[in-house]
Amino acid sequence: MKKLRPILPRRLPQPRSTEIPLTEPPLAKTLRLEPLRSTWPKENQPRQLTGTLRTASPQPRRTLDFDIETVAAGFGDPQWVPQKVTVIAWSWCDEEHVSWATRLEDESVMFERFLDAYMQADQVTGHNIIRFDLPVLQADLLRNGFPKLPAKLAQDTIRIVKTKGFKKGQDNLSTLLFNPIQKMPMNWQEWQDAYEESDWATVVERCVSDVKGHKILRERMLGLGWLKPATMWTP
Repeated sequence: MKKLRPILPRRLPQPRSTEIPLTEPPLAKTLRLEPLRSTWPKENQPRQLTGTLRTASPQPRRTLDFDIETVAAGFGDPQWVPQKVTVIAWSWCDEEHVSWATRLEDESVMFERFLDAYMQADQVTGHNIIRFDLPVLQADLLRNGFPKLPAKLAQDTIRIVKTKGFKKGQDNLSTLLFNPIQKMPMNWQEWQDAYEESDWATVVERCVSDVKGHKILRERMLGLGWLKPATMWTP
């Protein structure tokens, strides 16, 4: 009679190790790591800061408020009448004084005086300046041999939060927000008469009052949170 062999449980195959046996000493033991030394000359080494590090607070932007008056310079397209700048008025938003210049004497002097302030400004502001004042001013500058305007941050008070059925003219906004300096109303004949004046005093008054009133309007709109942030205007 044959002897029965005991049935032994099979051994399950052991999973193969995916680790690669370390046959060499760790990298730190094979490399002699030394602290990095600066190659800068001693006099150019940065100074050690002591005390609490204070970050510089951003400087407030210097904002130039401006407005232009224009007359038709010809007829070129049914959708657009070429414009010629007659008067420019401008004022720093942190100052009361308003400067102005006309092209009665010399248009180059008018542009140069305004450009001197424009180049100093961090941003410009006005009403509808992105679609009208800046492009019209740019065109007249090019026609008079000036280089193109440099790009500038522009905060246009016609660009407000999304609305529907809301009149966004400067005259309407000024009335709505009880602006003490209202836009000076002038009809067609009054404009004709104003340009017949030898010194264009009425045209200058209109332009200067627009700047004065707009500065107040912008401050009130900023306080109410109506205005969109300034955007970079690029010629």
